[in-house]
Amino acid sequence: WNLVYNSMSIMVNCTTPYHMDINGQEPWLDMLITVGDYWPLEFVVPTLELRLKYNLGTIIAMSGSALEHGVRYSDGDHACLAYYMQQNVHQSVGLLLCDAPHILDLQS
Repeated sequence: WNLVYNSMSIMVNCTTPYHMDINGQEPWLDMLITVGDYWPLEFVVPTLELRLKYNLGTIIAMSGSALEHGVRYSDGDHACLAYYMQQNVHQSVGLLLCDAPHILDLQS
């Protein structure tokens, strides 16, 4: 099926150290989906002091460019499907980037 995302990564059985994504833009939301057979993981957003249960089938939408995030290792077989946008892909095909949303955009 069609997606709005232009990139995808699959991370399998690994730890993801705290990081911020460098190829996106702050208003863009990334989508993370967990699959597999594993003990519960924690998705951590240290800037906001959040520790979220990252159970099988969890979907997280967030701006990976705006918020530092990471996942610690867990026993078992698990994978994360990460869907995201990359600015350089837009530029290489000549697509204009959209402006950041503003609250006034919601007014009719």
